[in-house]
Amino acid sequence: MSFLKLQNLSTYFPIRGGGLISKPTETIKAVDDVSLEIEQGEILGLVGESGCGKSTLSRTVMQLQPATSGTVTLNGEELTSLPTREIRNRRLDFQMIFQDPYASLNPRMTVFSTLAEALCQRHPQLKKDESLTSKVVELMTTVGLDPRFMKKYPHEFSGGQRQRIAIARALAPEPKLVIADEPVSALDVSIQSQILNLLRDLRNKLELTMIFISHDLSVVHYIADNIAVMYAGKIVEYGEANEVFLNPKDEYTRKLLSAIPQLKEQATA
Repeated sequence: MSFLKLQNLSTYFPIRGGGLISKPTETIKAVDDVSLEIEQGEILGLVGESGCGKSTLSRTVMQLQPATSGTVTLNGEELTSLPTREIRNRRLDFQMIFQDPYASLNPRMTVFSTLAEALCQRHPQLKKDESLTSKVVELMTTVGLDPRFMKKYPHEFSGGQRQRIAIARALAPEPKLVIADEPVSALDVSIQSQILNLLRDLRNKLELTMIFISHDLSVVHYIADNIAVMYAGKIVEYGEANEVFLNPKDEYTRKLLSAIPQLKEQATA
């Protein structure tokens, strides 16, 4: 049995004409009949251009956006059939790493406060436990941050360090699934590989299951076990990472591959 299974998953948004009571005139099929299976400990690379439905798919998987139809099953439990209260109880099981770590971190909270809050979501008793500080130290060490800086604020760190804080915050509630939405696109090229290597190491160490979202097929190829290519709400190609990268079958995948040298030239310009 797959750890995460998406079956005929669709998320549609109606477009209404003018007026408050007007009927929908068109439907945007942001996610259209997507079926995928992810094994425990796997990194699935989800790749496609902006607007193809990647982020909507991730929000639907996390139950932040209701599905129009289809099912999401995590570790044998169908999430799409659960009532809202039960979904809230399970929200700690899936965490997100966002593109811009500066925007996703509270500028008024120190690293200690940020990580302590996330730790206590899963283990409320830690609020009165002397081991809370040691847990924060452990988390910072795991993501390659010096624990001596736990009383600093986000603006006192570099972009790469802030993303490590965001990764530590995502790991704190001990999630079953991590969705990384363009986690390196806002970073310098020299820092990107460090974060990618960190995510791979964490997957191996913690047996994390991860969906890694990107518009860059070369980045996805570097980190993912399998790749799903998304276009206009649909999965147009799926397979083992090397096979998709070296022997693409869909014309859209070939277009993404042809764009890679241009992206590299822009990055080094």
